[in-house]
Amino acid sequence: MLQAMARRGPDRQHLSCEDNVGFGQVLLATTPEALVECQPWRHPDSGCIVVSDSRLDYRPQLLRELGITRRADDVGDGELLHAAWQRWGVDCADRLRGDFAFALWNPRQRELFLARDPMGVRPLAFHHRPGHLFVFASSVDAVLAQGQVPRDLDEGRIADALIGETEGIDPICTFHTAVQRLPPAHWLLLRDGVVSQQRYWRPIGNHRPAGLPQTQAEWVQAQREQLDRAVRLRLRSHRPVGSMLSGGLDSSSVVALASAALESKAGATLPVFSATNTADRDCAETRHIHAVIEHVRCAPTLVDLPEFQHSIDCKTLWKQHPGEPFDTSISLVASLYQAAAAKGVPSLMDGAPADNLFVTGRHAKYLADQGRWQDAWHAAVSQWTLPGVRLPRWHALRVMAGCLLPDGVHALRHYLADARFYRELLQESLIDRQFARRVQLWQRFRRYRRTVGDAHQWHHGDEALSSMAAPYVTAGLERYNRVASVFGIEPRLPFADRELIEFNAWVPLALRIRDGHAKWVLRQAMAKDLPAQVAWRRDKSNIGWRFNRAVLAASRSAIPKPSQSCALWLDLPRLQARLGRSTPEDAGEGVLEAFDTLLWAFRSTTGSSLP
Repeated sequence: MLQAMARRGPDRQHLSCEDNVGFGQVLLATTPEALVECQPWRHPDSGCIVVSDSRLDYRPQLLRELGITRRADDVGDGELLHAAWQRWGVDCADRLRGDFAFALWNPRQRELFLARDPMGVRPLAFHHRPGHLFVFASSVDAVLAQGQVPRDLDEGRIADALIGETEGIDPICTFHTAVQRLPPAHWLLLRDGVVSQQRYWRPIGNHRPAGLPQTQAEWVQAQREQLDRAVRLRLRSHRPVGSMLSGGLDSSSVVALASAALESKAGATLPVFSATNTADRDCAETRHIHAVIEHVRCAPTLVDLPEFQHSIDCKTLWKQHPGEPFDTSISLVASLYQAAAAKGVPSLMDGAPADNLFVTGRHAKYLADQGRWQDAWHAAVSQWTLPGVRLPRWHALRVMAGCLLPDGVHALRHYLADARFYRELLQESLIDRQFARRVQLWQRFRRYRRTVGDAHQWHHGDEALSSMAAPYVTAGLERYNRVASVFGIEPRLPFADRELIEFNAWVPLALRIRDGHAKWVLRQAMAKDLPAQVAWRRDKSNIGWRFNRAVLAASRSAIPKPSQSCALWLDLPRLQARLGRSTPEDAGEGVLEAFDTLLWAFRSTTGSSLP
């Protein structure tokens, strides 16, 4: 199991086994306290054992609450987590801040406690065979490596991968029927062979928080302060911390604030990693990246697409293939993690998942249901006053008309829209149609769409709104983590900060979208820190798909031969026809998903990468 996670924790490995219980840790040491403690950590009196993958915030304050008087940097996370468990029991996870997945074994009570951070930045998978076996780890591969865990594939997940849409169908399932994930913001207790789970946090609580801003200016100032606090917390390390920079508002805001914090604290320079395309003179992403680099003090490393295309090594690519077929869809991000590892920067921030912080949901419908028709009209107009949208008031009228329709009509509209979208996905995908019917893919797709529709959490009687608890958000964060682990990198995500999420849930919806600008309050908050063309950038163009096409172009001539099971998943004649086209662009959508699935299936069924 440790070997399966060796790249995730390259700095140290330790194992502790006693009777029928064993714990292990592979360590990527990115905090001062990681150097003072060896895990698995054992309490000398209680005999409790703690193992964790953690980066805990506000440690001095937490230690004071726990009555520990030593310096924060001198107390390891194992000791701190044990003290929190002794003090607060199962409520300890709710008292922690930061990113964490940890386990605590109490030998006297013969009970095991697991907990995962609110956004699932740190992964945690497990297998339970009641009365016989419980296995957990930071990756599915490590759980399977235990040797007694069945490797049976969940073919529903194979279908999800082949259509490339339903990755975030729920927060539990994996590609193996015997392994599941502990959902974010949950704890698990195994006692007397019985497992119990409970959610301990949601983005919106039962009551409006005290001390929220009152005026627009206060909201703008507080938005900057909250993000700056989240960024500064993630700069704490005894090793370099860097950031991705895409030229968009979110990552640029992180870079600007991190650069200022480092310069004011120690005169240090922030390492920044970006992907560019100098072959395209009109590339907006490249232009905005350079604008930020010229505006902010940083040390940039640029991964240029033409150079990337010439340097792709298929054998290396296959050997580094992460844990799920979805993962190679972010080859641009992988190239930046690889560049950071080459520069000796083990922790990397970025702008994910900021888009979900500023959702507006069906704001007009919400206001109309309260009888606030004038406010609903203004919300509908704002919703459609966006770049590229003609006649926003006409669209707003359609929204208002929709507010008057009964729920049954809305349900029918959603069904018809889902059916049309599903047909388009099947047309682009290379999935075998009989296989799709066998795994009931249409029903899975409908379940996923309901999950998306139900993602918005409203506060009863108020306008607080958040979608940060949606399974598709977790799926994206877990994908980043898996890809980062290939290169021994730790993702640090300021926009996944619990307190920032709780704050943003209460940002008035009128400040989230205004004057044709989504994320208006963040743009206004960062206007003095960023070039104007970046702070008020409207387009969402990116070059990630070009990096994916480059990978496909380098790999399509050597796609592994489908196994018998893979042949049942894919429409092989269509795959061969697509591959026979002259360029990756001609091959169309679906080929990359098929390639990723074949590659993953080879690795999963054989236990090794391609020769």
